[in-house]
Amino acid sequence: MVAACVLVGPAPAGATVSGVTVLNGPSVDVVEAGDAAMAEDGTGGIVYLKKEGGHNHVFVARFAGSWEAPQRVDVGQAFDSSWPRIAAGDGGRLLVTWVQEFGLGSDRMFSATLDPGAKGFQAPVPVDMNVGEATATFPDLAMNAGGQAYLTYLVITDESPLNPPGFLGLDVKVARYNNRLWSVLGNPLDRNPATPMPKPSAASGPKVGIDTLGGAVVAWREPDDEFVNRVWARRVFGSTFGIPLQVSPGSWEGVPLRGEADAFDLDDAGFGQAAVAFRQQPGQGSRLNAPRLFINEVPDAFAEGASAFRGARLIDGGVRGALGAPSAAVEPEGGFLAGFSSGPATLLASGDNSEVKAAEPASDGGSSIAGEPLVDLAETGAGVAAWKELRGGAGTVAVRELRADGVDEAAALSAPGGGPIGDLHLGGSGFGDAIVVWRQGDGAKAQIDAAVLDAPPNQFLVEVPVGWQRKATMRVKWNAAENAIGALRYSVSIDDEPIGRKTTRLHAVLKSKKIGDGRHRLQIFAIDANGQETGSRKAALLVDRKPPRISLRARGAQLAVVVADGVSGVKGRSLKVSFGDRGGARASSAAALASKGKRKSKGKRPLVIRHSYDNGGSYRVTVRAIDRAGNKTSLTRKVRVR
Repeated sequence: MVAACVLVGPAPAGATVSGVTVLNGPSVDVVEAGDAAMAEDGTGGIVYLKKEGGHNHVFVARFAGSWEAPQRVDVGQAFDSSWPRIAAGDGGRLLVTWVQEFGLGSDRMFSATLDPGAKGFQAPVPVDMNVGEATATFPDLAMNAGGQAYLTYLVITDESPLNPPGFLGLDVKVARYNNRLWSVLGNPLDRNPATPMPKPSAASGPKVGIDTLGGAVVAWREPDDEFVNRVWARRVFGSTFGIPLQVSPGSWEGVPLRGEADAFDLDDAGFGQAAVAFRQQPGQGSRLNAPRLFINEVPDAFAEGASAFRGARLIDGGVRGALGAPSAAVEPEGGFLAGFSSGPATLLASGDNSEVKAAEPASDGGSSIAGEPLVDLAETGAGVAAWKELRGGAGTVAVRELRADGVDEAAALSAPGGGPIGDLHLGGSGFGDAIVVWRQGDGAKAQIDAAVLDAPPNQFLVEVPVGWQRKATMRVKWNAAENAIGALRYSVSIDDEPIGRKTTRLHAVLKSKKIGDGRHRLQIFAIDANGQETGSRKAALLVDRKPPRISLRARGAQLAVVVADGVSGVKGRSLKVSFGDRGGARASSAAALASKGKRKSKGKRPLVIRHSYDNGGSYRVTVRAIDRAGNKTSLTRKVRVR
C-alpha cells in the first residue's frame, strides 16, 4: 500500500521536496532498501527486498509524476533473492537486476524490464547463470536515457585458505544490456586474473557509469605489482575493454605510497568524462600521516588525454577524524561534487579541472552518527546531497539542494513511525532532481520510505529578431528548458512585466504597438508544475515603428534640413536632399553630418544638412530618409530664401 506522509522541516524555496511516501510497511517482513534511480525525464523508481512466503523477494515501485503501487519482480522464483539494483531510462523505462539463490557455489543473476508505456514488468531473464556463491557480489548498474545499460559484479573463484588473509580469488565481470538483450562480456575485467583480490565491501565493490553514447567506465580495487591495493578503471566501448588505468597513485609527493585505497566511488557524464573519489590509507613511510580523500578525473572519450587519469587531488581539506567512504558526482566539463563523513559531521567538496574548493559542512553538526552522504550533480552545477542524521534519538534523512546560483536549501525527512535510518540510496536525474529511498525503523516497525526532490528548470536561451523591428508583429522563440519532472509552461516578460498568457509552446507572437517603441529587455520564464520558475537569459528587443521627422529652417540665403529620429536613428547614407537649384546632397555618413547640438532625450542626434543659395527666390525642396528600422519618410515643400 502506498501512503503519503509528512515532511519534517522546512521545504526548500528553490526546489520542492515531496512529503515522505511509505512504499511498504511497517512490517517485520521489510528487509532492505536496495537502490534508487531517476532518468533525465524525471521518471524512475526504487527497488527493495521484502519477505514473502518466508523468502526474500524483489519489489519495485515506479515513479512517473506520482508513485505507483509496488510490484514483485522476481515472479516465479521460489528461493531467496539478494543484491537488488535498479536503473532508469526515459519514458518510464526501468531495468532491475538481482541474484537468485540456486545452489552451493552456483547462484544466478537475473533481470527484468518495464518498458515505456507498459504497466508491468516482463518475466525475469537470466543475465549470468553462474555467479558463484553470492556472498561478495556487490553489483552496480547504470543506464543512459536511451535504455543502454551496464552491470558490473564480482564472482568468487577461490576461497582457499592459501590466499593471503583478507583476500579471495575474484573476477570482476561486466554485462551489457543493449535495450533488448544481455551479454556478459568475454574475459573478466581485472588487470591480472591470477592475482587474489581484497575482500570487497559496499564501499569498495566495483562501480560503473555510462555516458550519453552508451560507452562506460568501470572501476574496481585490485593489488598492483607490489601487492598494494589500488583503484583501477577501464573504459568499455560496446563489448570491448580499454586498457587498465591506474586511479589511486603509487606515490605521493615523490615518496612511495604503500597504504591501500580501501573505498571509492565513480560517476560518468557527457561523453565519458569520469571522476573517481577514493579514500587512501597512509602506509609506512608515506607523506600522508592519516587517511585522506582524493579525487581523480579522466576527460571524455574524445578529448586529448582520454587514455589516462589526470592525477589525484586532495578533497578533504585536511579534515581530521574518522573519514567515511566518499560519494562522487561529475558533470560533462569536469566539475565535480563529493560528499563524505568525518565522524558525525557531513561535508561536501567541489571543484573543477583547475581547482578544488575547500570542503564545507553540509549541516549544523547536530547529528550523532556518520551521515554517509550521497551526491548527484547537473551540467549546470546544480546538485543534490542526502545523508543520515540522528538527533536526540530521532532518525532523519537530510536533503540539501545545491543550486547553480549558489543559494542552498535544506530539508529533513522522516516517516511518522520514526526510528533509526538504515539503507539510504539516491538516484539523480542529472538536472538537480532526485529520488531518495531508505529503510526506517526495525523489526515490526521497519518500512521502506521515499521522497522526491523536484529542482527548478534549468536556464535556457531565447531567440529574438536581430536589429530594429518595425513590423506590427514579432515572433520570438526559445529553447525548451531542461526539466526532469512534469510539463512546463512559459511566460513572456517585457521590461520585467509579464505580457500575454502562459503557453506550452516554444514561441510567441508579440504585437509591437503593445510593447512600444524603444529598447526593451525580453525574458522568458519556464514554470514547472510546482510553480518553480527559471528565467531565460535576457535578450534585447528593439522596436521602432515611427518614421524620421523632417523640418526645414530658412535664414537669409541659407537653408537647413533637419532629420530627426529619436528611437533607432537615421541611416546617414539613406538621407537624400534635392534643394531645387540643381544642387543636391546625399549624406555620406551620420557622423559627418551630425550637428553639434544637444543629444535628444532618447539618445539620437538629428542629422543636419546646410545649403547656401546663390540667388534669392522660391525653390522646391525634396527630402527622403530611412531610419535603422527601415521606416521611410519624405517631404516636398517650396521654400523662399533672400
